[in-house]
Amino acid sequence: MEKAATPRDIASPSPLGDWLETPSLKIAGGLVGIPCSLYRGATSKGPVFLASDLPRDNRLRDKVILAALNPEHPGQIDGVGGAETLSNKVIIVSPSPRPDADVDYTFLQLTPGSTSVSAFGNSVNMGTSVGPFAVEKGLVNVLGDETPVRIFAANSQMNYTSIVQTPDNAVTYAGAASIDGVEGTSAPVIVTYRPPFGNLVGALFPTGQRRDVVGGVPVTVVDAGGDVCMIFRADSLGRTGYETKEELDSDRDLVEKLEPIRREVGRLIGFDDVSGDSSPGPIMVAPPRANGTIAARKLATFTDAPAHCHAAFSGSGAICLTMASVLSGTVAFDLAAIGSTNHSFDFTIEHPSGCMTLFVEKTKGNTEESVSGISVLRTCRKLFDGMVYVPLHVLS
Repeated sequence: MEKAATPRDIASPSPLGDWLETPSLKIAGGLVGIPCSLYRGATSKGPVFLASDLPRDNRLRDKVILAALNPEHPGQIDGVGGAETLSNKVIIVSPSPRPDADVDYTFLQLTPGSTSVSAFGNSVNMGTSVGPFAVEKGLVNVLGDETPVRIFAANSQMNYTSIVQTPDNAVTYAGAASIDGVEGTSAPVIVTYRPPFGNLVGALFPTGQRRDVVGGVPVTVVDAGGDVCMIFRADSLGRTGYETKEELDSDRDLVEKLEPIRREVGRLIGFDDVSGDSSPGPIMVAPPRANGTIAARKLATFTDAPAHCHAAFSGSGAICLTMASVLSGTVAFDLAAIGSTNHSFDFTIEHPSGCMTLFVEKTKGNTEESVSGISVLRTCRKLFDGMVYVPLHVLS
């Protein structure tokens, strides 16, 4: 009798056949098990993988990711996705060949109700998981009670440093740090971004101006922190800037007014068509009213967005907004209550769930001040560590 074919008999050297030979995989019962850790990264959540456990072919890799999270189903009932954008973020980590980095990572964004996989930007929030994950997987050696991890974000070609708490020679997730949008306390993870900024589009202010008027609305476009954001005053579109997430999620009139402006900004900075993309991401700003530096709402206006306001605030959006707020001539600079003339100071964003505080370092050049570093305190927690299983038949 002829032996029945097994998954490992699938024709190699096809990408699928090659990948199924990976020793770390577990193949049984029509499923492929892939080593995976699920993390809460600040106010986001998603699986974190070693690149060596995933297919090298990006099309097959995306098939595996889609099968694992099941975003095409709105409730993602047949996958580990969280049925909202903030819970559909994927991180892929590998040792870095670069002399100035310990690890590289690729960020993928999925959207409930869609089968698209976007490899644009960083996700500062979800990227908080990279440092602890890299230490736990042995990619970075512990260096004491705190271990700095030098990270290269492949999507945006940016370097940053993450300070991981490692007392007793191991990562700890327990601590007294808290962030709005997450209950309880955890160990702090300090993430610091330094120049050069503007790596995605080629300039910190990619239109060449610190302020443009698009569709009759003054806007500032910023490329920093691994994302491109479009900042506008709330009152320029008849809003207060203090609306709740629920109010903004149902505000179709705002979406209809803002989306044409966002698409035109995309064209201005060289993007072909941003109708289905999240960047440039709109940020609505207003004067602070809770002792912060500025009030802001991070929005999504593209047509298939399931929600139109971030529940808290995106990390990459926070870097963009902070950068714009501390440099003169921008829309945000006019509203930000900086108050300090020091070259190092706190910057607090008031958002729908509370506040996010960043630390700004500025330097004085020959002609004007520039930002030499922006740090943000985040927290993360490992939720599980094991295997995620995907059906073999959807891959072949």
